[in-house]
Amino acid sequence: MNKDEEIRILVARFMEGDTTLDEEGKLYCYFSGDEVSDDLLPMREYFRSIATMRTPNHHRHKRLPVLHGLLSRPLFIGIAASVALLVVVGVGGMLWQPEPQDYCEAYIYNRHVTAPATVMEEVDETLEAISQDGELNVDGQLHDIFGKQ
Repeated sequence: MNKDEEIRILVARFMEGDTTLDEEGKLYCYFSGDEVSDDLLPMREYFRSIATMRTPNHHRHKRLPVLHGLLSRPLFIGIAASVALLVVVGVGGMLWQPEPQDYCEAYIYNRHVTAPATVMEEVDETLEAISQDGELNVDGQLHDIFGKQ
């Protein structure tokens, strides 16, 4: 079998999708040359255009850096994610300051007051003004709520 017959067989297999990469390389080399059989000339531009889009062999099997292999390992990624989560939670815990839970808020004569001592003073004055002799007041209850100040 001569070279032109072999190329015709390879072209037929190529059109069927049955060629290997090496066989396709032979086709590209053949059609890139100047000695193409007359009956195969119509296929020449087709194979040349495919050959220009093809990746050169030295780029196809390029080694990946060691760091890429390390980062693609699921165990390494899991450890890195855990460390990042711990750092975020730790820094967040140090920066977050909770607000005090025991606070006082009242409006006295259209003024916003948050000082428990001021609120207690105003309530005591009001209770004295309206209290009757011998009647229990809420002074003890307010001291329980706001603490002794």
